[in-house]
Amino acid sequence: MPFAPDSVTSSPNVPRPWWRQPPLWIGALPLVLFLILAAADLAVARAFTESGKAFSSALLGSLWQWMALVLFLIAVGLAISPIGRLRLGGVDAKPSLKFFDWCAVLICTLLAGGGVFWSAAEPLFHFQTPAPYFAGIKGSTAAAVDPALAVSFLHWGFLAWALVATTVTITLSIRERRGEPLRPRSLLVGLVPRAWVEGGMGDLADGVSVVAAIAGTVGPLGFLSLQLSHAAGQLPGLQDSASLQSLVVVLLTAIFASSTVSGIQRGIKWLSELNVWLTLAMAAGLLLLGPGLWLMRHFLTAFGTYLLNLPQMALAANSRSDNWVNGWTVFYWGWFLGYAPLMGLFTAGVSRGRSVRELVLAVAILCPIVTNLWFTLLGGTGMALELNNSGSISGPLSDNGAAAALLAILGQLPLAWLLIPVGLVLVVLFMATSADSMSYAAAMVVSGQRTPPALLRLFWALMIGSLTLVLLRIGSGLGDSTSIDALQAFIVITAVPVTPLVLTSLWSAPRLAWKEWRQQEASPS
Repeated sequence: MPFAPDSVTSSPNVPRPWWRQPPLWIGALPLVLFLILAAADLAVARAFTESGKAFSSALLGSLWQWMALVLFLIAVGLAISPIGRLRLGGVDAKPSLKFFDWCAVLICTLLAGGGVFWSAAEPLFHFQTPAPYFAGIKGSTAAAVDPALAVSFLHWGFLAWALVATTVTITLSIRERRGEPLRPRSLLVGLVPRAWVEGGMGDLADGVSVVAAIAGTVGPLGFLSLQLSHAAGQLPGLQDSASLQSLVVVLLTAIFASSTVSGIQRGIKWLSELNVWLTLAMAAGLLLLGPGLWLMRHFLTAFGTYLLNLPQMALAANSRSDNWVNGWTVFYWGWFLGYAPLMGLFTAGVSRGRSVRELVLAVAILCPIVTNLWFTLLGGTGMALELNNSGSISGPLSDNGAAAALLAILGQLPLAWLLIPVGLVLVVLFMATSADSMSYAAAMVVSGQRTPPALLRLFWALMIGSLTLVLLRIGSGLGDSTSIDALQAFIVITAVPVTPLVLTSLWSAPRLAWKEWRQQEASPS
């Protein structure tokens, strides 16, 4: 296992068994209460989440935009400085995963689930209706291709990945080496009194981090279930229905629950490697069977557009009169911000022995470039098909929403009978690796152990699946994904209490890394 013995990260001041840990109940209770509220009156739950999202976005949206940009710059600054040589876990720490395996786990467990789902649809939305800062571009034209990809690159590129697992990971890694538990509460060490860290404030920090991460995982899983149900409903003898959606959720939950119970080295690592190889095969298929040269050319030109306009796009003003920034960029930053504490500690766990430079290179540079390339292959192919045959992709997208984009694109390519099942399997596996890593990380937080009990890991996996299942059942009578939309809005709300935790890492990561690097440089080799 890539983790140290449990005693290394277990807090000596918390001898209680995991089922009596306050973070467990702090994390589970809000989710259960939300389910009860939605079951009692979906309209009230939806109104609560929508108004809460609007309030949270207006209150913290601009701060999140600045945080994402500054955090990325801090991470890159640490990587290119001499501090980049700092080895996480200590100078004698050795990586437990090969570089390829490590990168596979990172790219498949951090933002992969949502990224794979949106890679087909988001570029098409921006292609049809260009973002405000590209207002001079006419939608659904060749001129809209690069701006559409550039906006998608913003939301799933350098800033997004850095926000999830760079400064938080560095802070938690160094704190853990100094004897602190690998839990979000350790981000508060040195900033508030020790009694607060080990008491109620620490419990609250752990609990709200779990709430935000679990809420952020349920939304994509629900959309994925609708997508798979929509695809299965086109087969002879099957019909897209609430029962079929429920069956899909149950099967997906069984997959990622088995993976998270198996652990990092077996389940999560195996699924991640399978994801990577299937992704490479699918990428090759899209290049060979689709407009390969056109895609590569637009990847380069769109990437240039992205880099040239990055500050303008990242810091675009969000106002009540123009909700585009709040609806897209601010929503994404709130979503990823909620992931940061748990994904940061998960990344810290699998990155022992890696240098700060390797961490930033993998998480904030390589993973975003691979993600951007994937958005180009899928979303770019969709735009090329739409340019050649207007309505071929926009029609299904308009009729059935984002869930229909993937099938609409793959269905128009040669060997569609092969590409469609491979694409659906890929989406399932990417979502499974995201969900199982989140279950594993949540179990680590509430238990304070690097290798949490299998029963606790299973509990959080079943919690994710159950939340998705119940919300789909609640919204099934409406004929759409209203219940999942409500939880997606809930994501932004849950990011609010997590914001101070991530904000502290902008100061603590460079300060701790500097001190740790000085100590490692001064120690004899």
